[in-house]
Amino acid sequence: MSVELSANQIAEMNEQGFTILPGVFGHPELARLDAALTEFWETTRRDASPREVIFGQKVAERNQAVCEFAQRQEFVDISTTFLGPDVDLYFNQMVYKSPEGNKPFSWHQDDAYGPVDPSPYLTVWMAITDATPDNGCISVLPGSQKQGLVRHYDSEFGLACRSNDDPDQGVLVPVPAGSLICFWSTMMHKSGPNLSSGIRKAFVMQFCPPGTRHKASGMLIRSRIQIAREGGRAAESGLGVSPRGRIVDSIE
Repeated sequence: MSVELSANQIAEMNEQGFTILPGVFGHPELARLDAALTEFWETTRRDASPREVIFGQKVAERNQAVCEFAQRQEFVDISTTFLGPDVDLYFNQMVYKSPEGNKPFSWHQDDAYGPVDPSPYLTVWMAITDATPDNGCISVLPGSQKQGLVRHYDSEFGLACRSNDDPDQGVLVPVPAGSLICFWSTMMHKSGPNLSSGIRKAFVMQFCPPGTRHKASGMLIRSRIQIAREGGRAAESGLGVSPRGRIVDSIE
C-alpha cells in the first residue's frame, strides 16, 4: 500500500522533528510481523531467563520475512519523502516490554549511539500493539532536533542527554497498533516503563541515504538491505539471511 504524507506532516517533521502516521498497518500484517519477530527471538535468545525488555538488533538482516517487511512500499514512500530518492536500511530492532515493569529509558538521541555523517537519519517507530502512557509509549521533546547532537552521559538506563526528573518531560506520543511515529535521529526522546498487564511490542527501523559514514572513523556504512533507488523500490538486495546472529539485550 502506498503512503502519501500530507503537507502538514512534512511541516511537522521540519519544525517539530516528528510526525505521526496513524493506522498504516492492519491486524493481519501486524500478526505476521509479530510472529516473525517472536520466532526470531525464540531461536536466537541466549537463555530462557525472563527479561523486562526483549531488545533484538538487526532482525531484518537475519530473518527473510522481516527483511521483506522493511522493504515494503510504505517505507519506500516514507523514507524517500524525507531522505531523497536513494535510501538504505541503516538499523532495525525489536523492542518488546514485558508487563509490570519499572524501568524507563532515558532521554537520548539515536545519533548518540553511533554518530553518522550526514546527520540526521530517519527513525520510524512502529507500534505492533497499542502504545499507551501506561505501557511505555515514547515521549518526545518537540524541536530538540534543531540542537544537533548534544552531549550524552552514562545513566542507569543507557545513554542520557536529559534527566528524567527535569520539569519539562516533553510530549507523550500514544499511538494505536499499526501506527508509525517518524522522527529525526537528533530528536530527544525516551520511553516509560510498562506498568500494564500486557506486553508492549514495537519494531524500530532507521533509514539513511547511501554513502552515509560513521562520523568518528569516516568508514562507509555498508547496508545489506536497499530500500529505494531513484525514488522507487530497490531491486533485490541479495540478502542471505542467517538463522542465527548476535542479539543485544537492553532496556529501551
